[in-house]
Formats: sequence, C-alpha cells, structure tokens
Amino acid sequence: MKILKIISAATSDYDRDSNSSSTDMSRVPVPTGKYITGGILASTVGFGIGHGIQGRYAEKGWIFTAAEAGGLAVALVGASSCKDETDIYGTKTTKCSNGALAAVGLGVMIGFHVWEIVDAWTGARPVDDGPKAFILPNPEAPGIGVAWSF
Repeated sequence: MKILKIISAATSDYDRDSNSSSTDMSRVPVPTGKYITGGILASTVGFGIGHGIQGRYAEKGWIFTAAEAGGLAVALVGASSCKDETDIYGTKTTKCSNGALAAVGLGVMIGFHVWEIVDAWTGARPVDDGPKAFILPNPEAPGIGVAWSF
C-alpha cells in the first residue's frame, strides 16, 4: 500500500509539472531581427528557409524542405501527363491522365507551407537584445539622424 502511495505521488508531481509549463517556455528564443526575417521568408518563399534564418532548421526546417520539395515533385509529375488536344473542329481540350496526382502534390505543398508559416511565427519567441533605434546628432549637417539595428 505504501508503494502505491509513492507511485501515485510521483505521477501527480509529474502531471503537475508538465501541465504547469507555459506555452512560452516551449517557444525557442530568437533575436527579434532573425524572428521577423525568418517569419517573412517562411511566409513568402517557404522550403524551410525561414526556420534556417531563425536557427531552427535542424528542429523542424528540414521537414518543410523535404515535404514541400516532395509535394512539388509529385505535382510536376502529375502535371507532366497533361496534354492539349485539338479535335477536327478546332476545339482544344486538355486531358490529364494523372490529374489527381498533381492535385495531391499541390495539396501537400500548400498544407506544409501553411504549417510552416504558422510554426515560423508561433514556434519562436522574439528576444530583444536592447534598443533598436537611436537618434544621433549629425555633426556634418544641421539636424539629427536615425540609426537602427537588429
């Protein structure tokens, strides 16, 4: 009976620790500039490039590279079977013997790209390294200048 209480207490401590972890703790800290640049590249280009910029390529970026490249390859194989045919009356029709394959490849590519966009913006946490903008006097001309970095 005593052993059962010890096991029960140990598992309840484990459950409490795993449930109390905040979602912010699971997000990878990334400098703000890399967070923004990686998010923009993941949203526009894809193929894991944004995760590489954020320093998270080994974690998840390779998945997006492989899946999006595979989806593109399957879509191209499916689309390569499409041919334009013209009948004797001059009517053009497009016939695809593997049209479903092209649709599946495109669906895989779009699905993984959407996942990549969401993960690039929510899987990392921007960390401020200090001030980003400075107002500096310009000794060569009257007025001030602005300098920024990230």
